[in-house]
Amino acid sequence: MPDLTESARVIRVAVVDDQPLFASGLRMLIEAQPDLACVGTAVDGREALELVARESPDVVLMDLRMPVMNGLEATARILDGVSPDDLPRVVALTTIQRDEAVFGALKAGAYAFLTKDATPDDVITTIRAAYAGDPVPTAGAALDVVHEFAVPPTAPPRVDPLAPLSPREREMFTLVARGLSNTEIATEAYLSEATVKSHVRSVLQKLGMRNRVQIVVFAYENGVVSGSDRRRG
Repeated sequence: MPDLTESARVIRVAVVDDQPLFASGLRMLIEAQPDLACVGTAVDGREALELVARESPDVVLMDLRMPVMNGLEATARILDGVSPDDLPRVVALTTIQRDEAVFGALKAGAYAFLTKDATPDDVITTIRAAYAGDPVPTAGAALDVVHEFAVPPTAPPRVDPLAPLSPREREMFTLVARGLSNTEIATEAYLSEATVKSHVRSVLQKLGMRNRVQIVVFAYENGVVSGSDRRRG
């Protein structure tokens, strides 16, 4: 779990990509930042698992299409059983934004995604935000991917998918699923942002999820919300 009180904390980043030139460019970009360090690179998902186990990075930049083991499977295996507050946080790398593989990575628990033509500023901002648990530049685009690829149920679920949640937590779940930020939720629910964060964290823990995007995926795939419930603009 990141200690945000340590202002001098260096964020440890792993880069996973089967294109050496691209991976080298990311490494140079990361190493040029005083608060970031590249702890290693890997060329496929299998090497990624070994790298994460060996170096315990805070953030993993994960290409999705690679030989031996793709990034989607590697992401799922890295994040399996890891709680929302624990590291690492995976950022998926993709050449195509509206891609089912991106949706799969987000569903598996990736914190965010970056297209490979992202600006250096966006890459650095995303790494820092992922580490801190803050919103990323592509947050809205991630919700668009979920709305495009999530498949709603063909029949009502046999059991209540939100049964573990309290009434207040159900309210938080629905507002997050609609795409509202903590600030917007606090305004709508007449709560402090700190209280909203606490409720959202409890929702994630009770439902076994890592981040807000997984809440949106779960909501759509279980019929809790639909496209008409989505916040507009």
